[in-house]
Amino acid sequence: MSVQDAYAPPRSVVRDVAGGSGLMSERVVASLRKTRPWVLFIAILGFIGAAFTLIASIPMLLGGGMMGMGGMGGLDAGAGFAGTGFMIGMGVMYLLIAVLYFIASLYLLRYANAIKRAVTGLNASDMEAALEAQASFWKLVGILAIVSIVLMIVFMVVGFGSLFMMSSNLPSQ
Repeated sequence: MSVQDAYAPPRSVVRDVAGGSGLMSERVVASLRKTRPWVLFIAILGFIGAAFTLIASIPMLLGGGMMGMGGMGGLDAGAGFAGTGFMIGMGVMYLLIAVLYFIASLYLLRYANAIKRAVTGLNASDMEAALEAQASFWKLVGILAIVSIVLMIVFMVVGFGSLFMMSSNLPSQ
């Protein structure tokens, strides 16, 4: 090492992109290139899953409506109304799941498109957009995970509570 280099700033294998607006290493660009096809694949599968879920909800909603009108024949009135509520409830749940699948897939598609722009243009603002799209997706997934955990706990408490109530109402022998 010469005396001249003793006070020189350290060098890295990072190239300047978009006229000095940010830095992006070759390794980051390569990782994004490898990630994009998988993100796009999962987004497409999500859209397909949302479509199938939506299609599955239609017979449930229509079937529930037919049960309410007495179109199912051999059911008595009480069972028909209970079945109607259950079928319509399941149809609405499937619609909600289809909407959530669609939104999550849309976030992934935006992420894949932002990756494409970031890799081709090597612009820091495109990289920021890609990371923001990814953060939106994971925020949605995190919120859904919390809601799922809370709902599971509520359903378990209600289930055990109803089991306890039913067992206390049984006639003793």
